[in-house]
Amino acid sequence: MQSAELSVIFPVRNLEKEISGILHWVSAQTAGLETELIVVDMGSDDRTVLEAVQKIKERGLRGFVIQNGETTVASALNTGIQKAGGDYVTFLFAGRLYRGFAPCYMETAVRSGADFVYGCMTEEESRTAERRLVSSAVCREQGATLVFNMIKGTLRMDISAVFIRRAFLMEKQIRFTDSCGYGYSEEFVYRCLLEAESAVQAPVVLHREKECEMKRGRQQPVGKNIFQYADAMLRVADLVRTGSTEDLKLVALFEQQKLPLTVMHGVDVMLQEGVGYNAVRGFLRVNGYDKYLKTGRKTAKSLKRRIAVWKMIPWMYQPK
Repeated sequence: MQSAELSVIFPVRNLEKEISGILHWVSAQTAGLETELIVVDMGSDDRTVLEAVQKIKERGLRGFVIQNGETTVASALNTGIQKAGGDYVTFLFAGRLYRGFAPCYMETAVRSGADFVYGCMTEEESRTAERRLVSSAVCREQGATLVFNMIKGTLRMDISAVFIRRAFLMEKQIRFTDSCGYGYSEEFVYRCLLEAESAVQAPVVLHREKECEMKRGRQQPVGKNIFQYADAMLRVADLVRTGSTEDLKLVALFEQQKLPLTVMHGVDVMLQEGVGYNAVRGFLRVNGYDKYLKTGRKTAKSLKRRIAVWKMIPWMYQPK
């Protein structure tokens, strides 16, 4: 059997009704590529595992199912990476599917040898990426620059539509944070970009496949767990400050924009869920998150206003 070019890691829980269709869809999306499907179950109490095994067998798909117990999505993704045999890995999420990018990504990966491949959100980006690929030297962008642009909002990436070289992940020992339920994917992408020797944009515009996506039901209250996102960004900020990719502008952007924005996001979530202003302020103070509500030249004006209102007249603050 040929070695796999691509490992598709699919964390699942209670997808009995959807998994057959999604596996059929992803096999069509990766047609022509030597692909293995790694379904990682996170403690389903329905027929998800049986349906997945049967679908893989019936359609002669290359792949297998791992029962990972009642774990987080981050832990399931780590298990999938450890079991993957493909040259590149990608991640599949039932609630966020993108169509038609896999062949172009693989062509870009083979051509460039990139550690990290991502796509385009606009036609203009796609034309620029195409020009880079046909030039004499493939443009390998600095990871710190990409992270900077993502925080500024001039570049978008989605972990549901990236290819990452598996040997790179093993060599750099890059993992998702197992215990993190919020912000784990963004932290992982930032870590990959900061460690990668080459990150290349494939000339394909990403389009959602909303008809095949799992429809989200009513979300359970998050509460203080939303600040796992702030913890994730603090870990990235430490990497930016101490790593070989240190960039003073990026450090300033994290400290003056990303961290305060993430803390205010947590504030908004708790307020929207009905937690009182005084309780939220007390939580920030006790856990030390309030010290990250500092602004500077890199802070967006809108964020400065939000923080100022929250600090001075919290009862007038309106969550976003």
